[in-house]
Amino acid sequence: MNDVRNVLEARLPGLHARIEKLLIESEAQYNAESSQVPSEFLLEHTRRTAAIAHKLAGMEGVDVFLPILVALYHDAGKFHEGEYHQDAVPEEEHAALLAEKMLTEFGLARSDIETVLESLRALYDERLPCIGPCRIVQDADRLDKLGPLGVGAFFTKAALRGRGLVDALEQALSRELTYALAAPRSMFTDAGRKLAGEQAAKTIAFFDNLLEQLESWGIASFERHTVVLEDDFRTRDGATVRGMEVTIAMLRACPDCGAPLALTHRREQGVKCERFIAYFKCSQCGYSGGTSLCLPVLA
Repeated sequence: MNDVRNVLEARLPGLHARIEKLLIESEAQYNAESSQVPSEFLLEHTRRTAAIAHKLAGMEGVDVFLPILVALYHDAGKFHEGEYHQDAVPEEEHAALLAEKMLTEFGLARSDIETVLESLRALYDERLPCIGPCRIVQDADRLDKLGPLGVGAFFTKAALRGRGLVDALEQALSRELTYALAAPRSMFTDAGRKLAGEQAAKTIAFFDNLLEQLESWGIASFERHTVVLEDDFRTRDGATVRGMEVTIAMLRACPDCGAPLALTHRREQGVKCERFIAYFKCSQCGYSGGTSLCLPVLA
């Protein structure tokens, strides 16, 4: 964290503190207006992403200044005016507008401001080319969701949303396992691919051990299904990749009556991504459940 702060203080004194204040106030307003418990999850995720971007930039041999700037602003528009995705404007556009105003005030060169804005807008918009700092920050953002950091964030989010352990696994473990499996193919940089392979293996190993212990102690029994999508998928760089695997983690039997659960699924185009939706239904009683996730975007 100090490395990131020191880089900014050397170039634009006071900017780091201003960005953090913006993130803290943004999340506090959202929590207040949506009756959520107080948290600084957004700030902590941003700090980690900026630190990872600093590391990746060093491994890639590029100047760290612009990547860490983009990383610090990349989620600044998430809770625009205390709401979460409540208008038709992408959160990255809100982030870009905030960044432009603040960076102009701090006197950053216009060419650098344009690079930051282009990177923010392209970060998760597949219609725009993700180049330069955008590539490093995209990788950093995804690496924060893998390995021990990702596992920690998974359970922090579950706690903030009031979910217990088994409920959190049923609702969101499919996403974690699917993203971990696709992680190396989702990275732009060589350094990102290397770290993603290492950290994804740790993610999968942790959840393997957790599910094994839950079952062996008679707490809950999960099974995994692999759904193979045989379509052609386009990468952000324009290549064609054949096939993708989605891992569905679901309870082995109905929690109400113990009968088998049937799995069905479908895909639909959402506002920001193509979603994979899985449904779990008991063959004997009225129990039903499900999970959904954005299909991984390949770099």
